[in-house]
Amino acid sequence: MLQRLLLTTAIAALALTPALAQDSTGGSTGTQPTVQTPSAPEPQAQDQTTPPSTTTTTQDQTAPSSEPAQPPADVAKEAPATPPPADAIITAESATDMRADKLIGTAVYNTEGDEVGTVKDIVFDKDGQIVGVVLKVGGLLGIGGKDVGIKWNEVQISPTEELMTISYKKEQLEVAPDFKTQDAMKTESQQAMPPAAPSSSSTTTQ
Repeated sequence: MLQRLLLTTAIAALALTPALAQDSTGGSTGTQPTVQTPSAPEPQAQDQTTPPSTTTTTQDQTAPSSEPAQPPADVAKEAPATPPPADAIITAESATDMRADKLIGTAVYNTEGDEVGTVKDIVFDKDGQIVGVVLKVGGLLGIGGKDVGIKWNEVQISPTEELMTISYKKEQLEVAPDFKTQDAMKTESQQAMPPAAPSSSSTTTQ
């Protein structure tokens, strides 16, 4: 009798063991327990008392200005130029004047009306005063002939007639000394210099 009671008690204990195991793992339904994750916190409403951002974009920074660029302030404005004084200016050619472009190439006549040459050049001194003129005398069609210098006080000019006269005949000018420029005299001087002697330091090789 005692053995049957112990056997019954053991069978009952075995029967209760699965039930206890199911209760400890989440119930008798066999489903896994649900794990609830905490929800994300809701964004808090912006505080209406917070001042707006002070960073602003103005129209002047985004749109080009239509006004012309101003020059730098440190650039000084140049004063307008003033002309020379009135007594230093020739505003027009008078009837008694004769320009050099008309004088050069003008035929020169003697007092008898014979052509004796043409004006080739005008000579000035260091003060800018006219010293004289250079006449081209002789030759044919500008070829050949010679240059003769005549002092300015020997020349008579008629600007209205564009005429120049001197008191010398053509034959006198043809035998007059030639007019030499500074360049021509330098060339003649260099040509007249004797050749340089060979240096004594030079040696003769056998």
